[in-house]
This record gives sequence, structure tokens and C-alpha cells, in this order.
Amino acid sequence: MKKTLVVATLLAASSLSMAATTAAKKPVSQWKCEDFLALDESYQPKAIYFAEGFNKKDKPVDAVMDMDGIEKVVPLVVQECQKAPKASFWDKLKAGWDKAKAKL
Repeated sequence: MKKTLVVATLLAASSLSMAATTAAKKPVSQWKCEDFLALDESYQPKAIYFAEGFNKKDKPVDAVMDMDGIEKVVPLVVQECQKAPKASFWDKLKAGWDKAKAKL
């Protein structure tokens, strides 16, 4: 089921603001995998919802969010980030989407 970007963004932003981590203090576009992994596991999907809706210039890229697809991407991103904590979170998110799409 697809939700509007606005709803997902608001939910993710409010949840991320509650997380007291270093990652929440810098733009998602500058996160490393270690920043993402520092989030509580319950916040990691919300961070992906939020990041997926924006490009690296922090501009919205689409008006809808693929909620089902994101649920499949979360474990892929977590797994890849655990392998390379210093890697770019954005790069791992893109790679996770590529893998998820290949499985569909």
C-alpha cells in the first residue's frame, strides 16, 4: 500500500527527533552506516522511510512511498551496513533497493 510522502515524512521526522543519537544531529545525506546502525532498531525503518523520500540535496523526490518495498529493504540495508560501518548510508540504501527490486 502506498502512502503519501508527507505522512511518512512527518512520522519519520517525529520519531527520529525522539532518538537521542549523533545521527539525528546531522543531515541524513551525510550519514555513514555507523550512524544508521546507532539508531535503536525500532527507529531504523523510520530512518529509511525518511531517507527514501529525499535526494542528497534534501529535496522530496516523489509524492508517494512504497511502504511494502521499504519493509523489504530495511534488513538488506542493516546487513550491508553491518559489513561496512564506515560506508555511506545513502550508497547502502540504493544498493538495498536494487537488491529488493531484483527479487520482485
